[in-house]
Amino acid sequence: MNKETIKEVLKKMAIILAVVVVLYVAYVAIQMVFEEKSQVMDTDNTNQQEAEKIMDAIKKTEAEQPPRIGKEPTSEEIYNSPHIKHIRVALDGYLDDTNTGVEEGALDATADELSCGLNSFSKTYYQSKFAILDAYDNDYGGVQAYIVFIDKPDTVFWTWVYRLGSWDDEDGEYVLRALCEKPPLEEDRDIFKAYIEDEIKTAEYLF
Repeated sequence: MNKETIKEVLKKMAIILAVVVVLYVAYVAIQMVFEEKSQVMDTDNTNQQEAEKIMDAIKKTEAEQPPRIGKEPTSEEIYNSPHIKHIRVALDGYLDDTNTGVEEGALDATADELSCGLNSFSKTYYQSKFAILDAYDNDYGGVQAYIVFIDKPDTVFWTWVYRLGSWDDEDGEYVLRALCEKPPLEEDRDIFKAYIEDEIKTAEYLF
């Protein structure tokens, strides 16, 4: 498994994670709306269908927006991206208990099958600088990035940073929408370990 193959694996993982997180957010939003209107849902399948409609609408809307960093950004474009820089802002906000730049949904697990949420992992990860393994636009808005923490490089994290407000709003607020662990499969662990070590050694920028 070469470097490009590993990146393709990461991208496939990112698609799955993004869909699950967005689906969960949409599902919760729908439940809240119906609770406020005192309406009873007949089945969870109704919620699922409504959530998927919301996801399709979001994806279509975001596809019409200008790229944030594109699908294959350079190292310099990644370093200069306000979305990427916001990951550190959010982590520092979490560490100082202000949760500055952290969306509430990013604190805890979004679904049982995912290992997500800032509260789910040791703060020793966030106290370390991190390197970007890969980053590109998320189909549902914002930017997603795979990161590894320099002082604790035992796993990989998927992050999603979103900018609230319209794309041309200079006062738009950035938020960390999700942080999930995505370790490699057991049979690929040694290959990923070598890949991560090499990426750390050759990283042009740390955050």
